[in-house]
Amino acid sequence: MNATCSVAVFLMLALSAAVVSPARAIEPDAVGVGMVHPPLDPNQPLYFYLSPDLGAYPSTLTPDDSLTFRTGEHFIDIATAPPWFAPITLKLDYDLLYLRAVAVSRHWVEVVVNESPQRPRSFPATAWLNREAVSFRPWTEFLLDVYGVEATDPAANPLRSGPGDEFPRIGSSDGLSLRVVAVQGSWLRVEDADADETDLPSGWIRWRDGDRLTIKYFLLS
Repeated sequence: MNATCSVAVFLMLALSAAVVSPARAIEPDAVGVGMVHPPLDPNQPLYFYLSPDLGAYPSTLTPDDSLTFRTGEHFIDIATAPPWFAPITLKLDYDLLYLRAVAVSRHWVEVVVNESPQRPRSFPATAWLNREAVSFRPWTEFLLDVYGVEATDPAANPLRSGPGDEFPRIGSSDGLSLRVVAVQGSWLRVEDADADETDLPSGWIRWRDGDRLTIKYFLLS
């Protein structure tokens, strides 16, 4: 094998490893591909795979760890969890458990399992789940069902008359909780969640800029 081939093979292996490495850096405001909601079922553990063969069926592989549930006095609670489990949303008294999805394949979905900025280097940042065992929703579907959204930087992301920076501003989104009406590309058509109390018309704000979220979303009122 000549030197050129050796370098090509090394780069190909390095890129392949980067796809499945649980230690890869995940930005806190990265968009990823969507959100995952596992079933909160005491009879159904959630299995984590750290570096699976993505061409294999999950049922043929041995998981590296798991999350289990138990029936609590008022709601389904966590029974056992890995020490590194810190999802983006965990409010079980409202049946809310969401993990940020950063990659998806036919049988698998990769999620951020530790959102802590102080995550020890020995802890994985991501893990893979059996896609059929969870509810995966791309952002375009997830955002249509959230209670409301806000622009993280209202000055840079005002309410516009159409889905694009070329459309004129029609108002400020500062301090407003906005209800998502439609999604078009990187833009959301929104209306004021308190429309009865304001005369602000519906408009558009940007929800992503490349792989960066430009909004905050709220699951509860």
